[in-house]
Amino acid sequence: MTVGRGQRIRVLHIDDEEAQLLFAKTFLEEADPGLELVSFRDPAKLLDSLDDSVDCVVSDYIMPGIDGMELCHRVKERVSVPFILYTGRGSEVVAEAAFKRGVDDYVRKESDPSHYQLLAKRIRSQAATYRRLGEQRRYQERLEQLRGNLGLLSEASSLRELAEATSHIVDRVFGYDCCCFTVFRDGKMVPVFTNGHVELSELDIGVDSTQQVVDEDGGRVVVPLKLGDVHGAVVIGSPDGVGEQDESLLGTLGTLVSQSLHRVVQTEKISASEEQFRSIVENVQDVIVLTGPEGSITYISPSCLGVFGSAPEELMRRMWGDLVHDEDLDKLELFYAKSLRGEGGVIPEYRVRCGGEERWVSHSWSPIVKDGEVWQVVSAVNDITWRKNAEKALQMSLDELEQTNKELNDFTHIVSHDLKAPLMTIESFSSFLLEDHGDSLDVAGQDYLSRVITASQRMMGLIDGLLMLSRVGRKHTGYAEMDVGGLMEEVLEDLGGQLDASSAVVTIGEMPVVVAQEVWMKQLLGNLVSNAIKFNESKPPRVEVSCRDVGDHHYFTVTDNGIGIPESQRHLLFRVFSRVPTEKRYPGTGAGLSICRKIVESMGGEIGVESKEGFGSTFWFTLPKGRASVMATEIESEVKAEFQ
Repeated sequence: MTVGRGQRIRVLHIDDEEAQLLFAKTFLEEADPGLELVSFRDPAKLLDSLDDSVDCVVSDYIMPGIDGMELCHRVKERVSVPFILYTGRGSEVVAEAAFKRGVDDYVRKESDPSHYQLLAKRIRSQAATYRRLGEQRRYQERLEQLRGNLGLLSEASSLRELAEATSHIVDRVFGYDCCCFTVFRDGKMVPVFTNGHVELSELDIGVDSTQQVVDEDGGRVVVPLKLGDVHGAVVIGSPDGVGEQDESLLGTLGTLVSQSLHRVVQTEKISASEEQFRSIVENVQDVIVLTGPEGSITYISPSCLGVFGSAPEELMRRMWGDLVHDEDLDKLELFYAKSLRGEGGVIPEYRVRCGGEERWVSHSWSPIVKDGEVWQVVSAVNDITWRKNAEKALQMSLDELEQTNKELNDFTHIVSHDLKAPLMTIESFSSFLLEDHGDSLDVAGQDYLSRVITASQRMMGLIDGLLMLSRVGRKHTGYAEMDVGGLMEEVLEDLGGQLDASSAVVTIGEMPVVVAQEVWMKQLLGNLVSNAIKFNESKPPRVEVSCRDVGDHHYFTVTDNGIGIPESQRHLLFRVFSRVPTEKRYPGTGAGLSICRKIVESMGGEIGVESKEGFGSTFWFTLPKGRASVMATEIESEVKAEFQ
C-alpha cells in the first residue's frame, strides 16, 4: 500500500530552536495537509513518544547534548521508521557520515520557505517506502505462519478443538486475541468458543464473504464458514479494522476452517450412527468404504458424491482401483498387499477421479478378520484437495515474493551500472581541467577540482560495491572442487603490494579441498585477509588463516593482531557501506564485509566475528559440504554479469 496524498502521516520533529519548530510545522502542514507534525526540543521526550503510529522522524543536526546522527541510531534501535536529517550546517562530509550512520535522507535548511515543499515530498516518499516494505515483510511472515499452523486444523477432532485451534491461529498469525466461533444448528446460532468481548450479531448472519463491520457494538471482522449444509462464522474483534492483505488472508483461513468444520461435523454425525459402524467411524474422516480383500467395493458412504462425483449405487461392486488416477495406481500396491495379510495401514495422499476432474485424498484402512481370514477391509478416505490447493496458493505467493526480490536485485545492478558513466565523465573532464588549465586557476579553484575528482572516485567505489553485491546474488556458476591452499597462494600474490607496504606476516594452516564457486571464494578470502592487514597498527601485522572440519561443515577463521572492534559497533560490520568509526581514516567504501556475507550466504554458510578492542579480531565463516556438492551437480547454466 502506498502513502497517498490524502493519507495522514505522523511526523516527530526535533530542533533546539523554537522558531524553527514553528516555521516547520506551519509551512510543512501548509505544503502537505496530510502531514501531522509533533514538535520536540528534548530528545528524551521524542524517544518516549516513539510507537507504531510514527511514520517519520525529522531532526536537526547540531543540538545540545546529542547530535542528529546519534539520535538516528537510538531511534532505529527502537522502531523501523525513516529518519531525515534537516540542517543548515551540513556539508558533503556530514552528509556522507549521516548516511553511514543510518540516516535515510538529508535536506538542507534554506532561507526560502519554498524548500519546505521539497522536505514535505521527501517525508511522504520515505514514509511510503517504509510502509510498503513493512507490509511486504509482514505479509510474507504471515503467509509462512499460516502455512505452518494448518496442521492445527487437521488435528482437531471436535467443534471445540477446531474453534480453539482457529482462535489460536488468529492470535498467533494475525495478533487478534478477541475471537468468537459460532455455528448454526436448526436455524439457531450456537456459540462454540468465545475469547474476549465479541460475538456474532444478527446483522452478520448471511454474510457470504469476509467483511469488516463498524456499528454500535464496535469494530469487528466477520469471516463466514460455509460448506454444503454446514454453516458458521468466526468473528474477530478489531476496533481499528484490518488491512487489505490481512482481510484476504483471513478469507483464505475461513475457507480452510470451513473444510475442517465440514469434516468435524461429518465425523460427529458418523459417531452418532448405528453401533455396527462404530469401529469403522473411529478410522474415518469423510468417506467410509467397505471392500473385499481383493478390492471390490461392497459399501461406500453417501459423502462419496462430493469426492468421486458419483452416487453410492453407481460405485457398488466396482474395483477400488477403477477410481484411482492411472499415475497413482502403484501406490495401491501397499493397500492390497497389507489387506490380504490382515494388516492395516495409511497412504498419505494420491489422486482419484471425480468426473472429468481429479481430487486428492488420504487413505487409511483396517481389515476385519474372522476365523483367521480377511472378511472385509474398512477404509477411511479423507478429501485433502483443499489442503493441496491451499499449499499451492501459498507456494505461489512465496514464489511471487521471491521474484520481486530478484527484480529488486536486478534493478540495483542496472541502476548502479548506469550511474558509473556520468561519474567517469565528471572525473575525466575534471582531471583534464586540472592538468591542462590548472595554472589558470587559483589555489581554491584547484582545490575544488581535486575535491570533485576525489568525490567521483569515492562514488565509483560505492557503486562498484553495489555491483559486487548484486553480482553475488546473480552468479551461480562455476561450482567445482578446489584446493583452498592453492587458492590462498593466489590471494597472497594478488595482495603482494599491500603485503610489501605493510611488512605483514600471513600464516596459512592446512586447508581442505572444497566444492565452491572459485571467483567468489577467492573474493571472500581476499577481502578478509586484506581487512586484517588494513585495520592493523601492529609492527608487523600478523594474520593467521586456518580451517577445521566440523562434521557437515568446514569452519574457516582469519585471525589478526589489529585494532579490534568495540562490541557496541559490531552490528555495523556487515551492513552495506557501514563502517566502524575510528580515530584514523582507513581507505575503502565499507562494502567489503557486506560482499563477504552475501558470498557466504549464497553458498549456504554463515559468517561472524569475535573481537576485543585493541586485541585483534577473528572473522569466521562456514561452508557446508553437502549443499555445495548438490550445487556443483545441479547448476549448469552461467549468468554473466559484466562488472564495469
